Amino acid sequence: MKNWLIVSMFPFTLLLTANCSAFESEDEEKMSATADSFATHYFNYRFVEAVPYCLPESRKWLNFAATNMTEADIEVLKGMENGATCEPNDVDWESDSTAKIQYTVYNGMITDTLGKAGYIADKANYTLSLVKRQGKWWVKMEGLLRNEKQSRG
Repeated sequence: MKNWLIVSMFPFTLLLTANCSAFESEDEEKMSATADSFATHYFNYRFVEAVPYCLPESRKWLNFAATNMTEADIEVLKGMENGATCEPNDVDWESDSTAKIQYTVYNGMITDTLGKAGYIADKANYTLSLVKRQGKWWVKMEGLLRNEKQSRG
């Protein structure tokens, strides 16, 4: 009788496992979609378009970045032939509701110190923090995003 119970539970267990995997995969896709959309807008200095992807308390950092753009920075952006492209790399799951994604940004502008115009970097690396709140993924900013490595273009 025990063997029959074990055998009859096997398909149920497989079904449950498959459904959990599908959920995790769907959740990861949603998290990645949020991060990709935010990164594309943020690294192309379209801060208004990046707002819907970040937490309300993070929006002050987008406002700060926008208000600190100089005329020289804007001229550098206008002179770009193509926009920045963003490529996700590693995902570091801290929990089921927090993650960090490393991005490589190609041909993006790096803003310099006050009084100096930004410049286009061939390649720069950034890490985005994401949190899941009320079933939705959001980018969490605790400051301006800073490049980790770069090569000057």
